[in-house]
Parts: sequence; structure tokens; C-alpha cells
Amino acid sequence: MSEQVIILVNPYCHQGKGWKRWLSIKSQLLQILPHTPTIVALEKGQSLENLMFPLLGKCHNNYIISAGGDGSVHYLVNSILKSRESLSKTCTIGAIGLGSSNDFLKPFGSKLKNIPLRVNYCNGVLHHDVGHITYLNEQNEFREQYFIVNASIGVTAEANWNFNNPGKVLKFLKKYNTTAAILHTAVQTILMHKNTSCLVCFKKEHVDASISNINILKSPFVSGSFHYNQKLQPDDGRLGLNICHAMNRKELLSTLFQLSKGRFENGEKTISTFTNDFKLIAKEPVIFECDGETAKAKDIAITLVPGAIKIIRS
Repeated sequence: MSEQVIILVNPYCHQGKGWKRWLSIKSQLLQILPHTPTIVALEKGQSLENLMFPLLGKCHNNYIISAGGDGSVHYLVNSILKSRESLSKTCTIGAIGLGSSNDFLKPFGSKLKNIPLRVNYCNGVLHHDVGHITYLNEQNEFREQYFIVNASIGVTAEANWNFNNPGKVLKFLKKYNTTAAILHTAVQTILMHKNTSCLVCFKKEHVDASISNINILKSPFVSGSFHYNQKLQPDDGRLGLNICHAMNRKELLSTLFQLSKGRFENGEKTISTFTNDFKLIAKEPVIFECDGETAKAKDIAITLVPGAIKIIRS
């Protein structure tokens, strides 16, 4: 077999609505795909690597489409890049946006019943850069992750943590209005946020700073309508770095409003630049986030891996 298509469906994404959303487009989607796909519904705790190896066999071209949210894409990218074999050489990934924000697919192109798609593998592939994060967790254990959309530390990471661990009000909003849920989480997180003293290193600079927020971008879209005005391409060989430091709550709320309009510039308390590497050292563990998935760490190092994974163009 020279090529095959595999669709990995996350039925639990979008507050458990993933499966219902998948079923709403399944029949129409199968009609537009050039090949009949193998469809796999993922179960919680399932090893994607162990699941994929038997399916891939000796096929030279595997188009693997993640039907879920940004976390599902993140899981797929990490499974491919961390695999024991060179899956990145034979696998090309696409996506069906069943999640809440679907930042990987922005700006949205093709849609089916208002669900964004990147499934047209006949239009060729793109070699996409990724970010590589190494860190020490709270137990001083070495860990690594890859991100294909963006990573963050500070308010954005804390907001993702809160969004992934909702209370009663946020659960209700996530169920009925994703935009309101994202805005509610962002505002509530800012009101509770405390800056963290860290050493940050980038472009041969070393800065002791009281960090309010850091976004390291491979895509300018960070959540919902919030986005940066940096011009980034999937294969341009650089990461966008945007730092807010020593900000009070009022300044952070103002920054949030500006980001809803796609505005962020260099200023007295802001840094906006491009880099290929970044380090952060904190005295206490901080929450960091990559592609919507969160963890805690003390020492964090980020580097760019150019052209690490193939993606479907549209």
C-alpha cells in the first residue's frame, strides 16, 4: 500500500461534544475525501504510539487527521516526534476542528457545517516548524514536549490551567458559549494573578524580570479572538516572543483588550521580538502551557526545530 488515511477522533473534546460534532459531518466528509479512511475513536489513557504502529505497517505515506481540539493535535505531534521509529518521515498530519478554540487551524479556510478542516492532502504538504521544550518538573524530573501552535508562561498559562480545570460557572459557559468561557477565564485569571520573579534568556540577553505573561508563538493565535500582530509562517524558521513584565491588573486587562484586536507592541513593560531559543529559570515552580496543555516546571528551555513535521496545506 503506497498511502492511507487515518482519522483519529477524540470524542471527549469540547466538553464531551466531540463525538456529536464528529457525527454531524462524518457522512459529508467521507464523500469529499479521495480515499476511504480508517476511523479510530480514541479512549482516555490510550497510547497513541501503540495504536498507530499496527495501522501504519509498511505504508510510505500516512495521512493522519486529528479530529478533536488543539490538545488532540498536540498529542498527535508529540506521539510522532517521540516515536521509536521515524514516523515524521512517513506521516503527514491534518485536522478537523472539533474543539473549543482550534488555534492550529487558524485562520480558518475550509469548513464543513461551520467546523474548520485541513484534510485536502491532494494540495500537497508543508514542512512545519515546531517548538521543543525541555524542563524540570516539580519532582526535578527531566521532561520534554513539542508544540506546533504556541507556548506560554504567566497569565496565559494560568488561564489555560483554569480552563482545563473549570468550576461550576466555567463549566456552564464552556457548555453553551465558548467565547464567553474564554473571556471569563481570562478576566478571572488576571484578577487573581501574581507576577513571578524569573531569569529569562533570549537572543544572548539575560534579564531578571517580574513576569506577568510570556507567549512563545509558532502561530499568532492564542485563544478565541486573542491574537498577536506578529507575522509568522509555519516554515519561517523562527518563534515569536512576547513578554509582559511588572504589569498590574489594570495593565494586564488593557493588554487583554488590545490582544482581542490583534495589537501588541514594544513598550516600557512589553517586549515583542523573534527568537530561536528561550530559557526561563524560576525559584518556585510555574505553570507553563503548550498547545493548550499545562504542567508545572522550574527550569524551562525552548528551541526551534525547523521543518520537523509535515502537515496538510489546506
